[in-house]
Amino acid sequence: MNRPPAAVFVASTIVIFFLSLSAADSIGFVPYYVDGSSPASVLATSEQVALSDLPMLGDEASSQQPAAMEATLPVRLKIPAINLDLAVQNPSTIDIDKLDALLVNGPARYADSAKLGESGNIILFAHSSHLPIVHNQMYKAFNRIPELKSGDTITLVGYDGKSYLYSVESLVKADVSDTSIDLSIDTTKLTLVTCDTLKGKSARYVLTAYFVGVL
Repeated sequence: MNRPPAAVFVASTIVIFFLSLSAADSIGFVPYYVDGSSPASVLATSEQVALSDLPMLGDEASSQQPAAMEATLPVRLKIPAINLDLAVQNPSTIDIDKLDALLVNGPARYADSAKLGESGNIILFAHSSHLPIVHNQMYKAFNRIPELKSGDTITLVGYDGKSYLYSVESLVKADVSDTSIDLSIDTTKLTLVTCDTLKGKSARYVLTAYFVGVL
């Protein structure tokens, strides 16, 4: 599918945040939304998406463009440097409650971001948690993202069976109120987003990686 003109996405703003924790059960602490509660906010338009309206992500080089390839969805995320190998979900919804429910199963691609094999920025988000006891390990899916260094390799396996390689470009600590992620189709990048649950609700990690090639 062809993406809309670049002007539609230039300067699109995304701000990430995560939900606070709540009370523990008899064995240990778990995120508050596991007990059935859920956030009430709704997403903005697909052109201006505030990641402060996305589900919680907490507690629990020039770019090259892939040539002559059909767009495909990512189905697996692999980062050898931190021993991460997880399935990627591709929900079509941007409903916050539905997205929040899906994150208990692991990382998810934001529906309005790019696909593999096309220009744009692929955005994947997942939980981080530094609680002493976490029943569902997917609340710790992106715990080690802050350990990554420039040049580390990230692989997204596509639905087409090909491996799309990225190289870490930057990792920044950002604030919920001023984080911007470029959705322009003039670049081919991957962005991973999660939270620093030890530093409060305003602390986010935003990792950017540039496209290297396809195997």
